[in-house]
Amino acid sequence: MGWLFRNKKSAEPAPAPAVAPEDLVVPMLSGQSWKDATAAKLAQIPDFPAGQHPFAQPLTGEVYVTYATDPGPSWEIVNIDEVPAYGGAASLHDRALANLARRGDIEVEGGGGRYRLTVPDEMDLTASTLLAPARWRAAVDIPGDLAVAVPTRIHVLLCSADDADSVAALQGYATELFAQAASKPVTTQLLRLDTAGVLSVLR
Repeated sequence: MGWLFRNKKSAEPAPAPAVAPEDLVVPMLSGQSWKDATAAKLAQIPDFPAGQHPFAQPLTGEVYVTYATDPGPSWEIVNIDEVPAYGGAASLHDRALANLARRGDIEVEGGGGRYRLTVPDEMDLTASTLLAPARWRAAVDIPGDLAVAVPTRIHVLLCSADDADSVAALQGYATELFAQAASKPVTTQLLRLDTAGVLSVLR
């Protein structure tokens, strides 16, 4: 069975209720290329404060966890100076994961050892679902560790880490989709999601 791809535009966010920022913050996966490009862009602004740079925690390989709120028509990235307002980095991460658990239904497509995850109502959170495997892992009929491609924030593709043919195909799609940059790019690196829910670089 071939991989399932349908490029979808991110849904327009609904007007946010008047709630505290900590109740809106969610985790977002970002890649080294995004981090480098952002740093280069901000370096062009004279005397740009270091604390205003996006806060990014390393996850694995080229992947970072950033954080964002959506109080209006677009995402607002949490910067370094704002982290203490959430009680510190660990508290920010825990709050973001708790909020993610309430955001959007996860759609699992595929079969025959190859799957795709999406969050149709909030496509920008698709990659973030890798931080919450308990929400979707039972719907993916693959035993053992998974190979994961997350080339952009709106693409998550899965197969068995032990299926060499599917892993090779997965690498090809990851490279292609990353190059197209249809949305925020994350990485061409394949990841491993083990049975404990831990992410690492596959190879």
